[in-house]
Amino acid sequence: MNLQKLLKEAQKAQKKAAEVQERLETMTVVGTAQGLVEVEANGHGKILAVRLKPEVLTAFQEDLEGLEDLLLVAIQDAQKKAHELSEKEMARELGGVGQVLGKLF
Repeated sequence: MNLQKLLKEAQKAQKKAAEVQERLETMTVVGTAQGLVEVEANGHGKILAVRLKPEVLTAFQEDLEGLEDLLLVAIQDAQKKAHELSEKEMARELGGVGQVLGKLF
């Protein structure tokens, strides 16, 4: 493969990666903890919303640390799902190169 062809392929891959990054901005995932806390994030892992079921307030009324732990678990779950979505989308668009790029974002 000549250098010019390789550069063209790299430019195509870069364009596709940028398109995937734009799409990930609008895609969402939801992380949960015990069905009481939901955290919505976009495909980049940016937290968009936190939702608490009403019963969480009574269940953890005297246990602030427990509620904080639930929030942390839901946030981590959302971020993990966002990372997996990013890797999947990059792999779908770019194959093996996409998997490498997905790990970078």
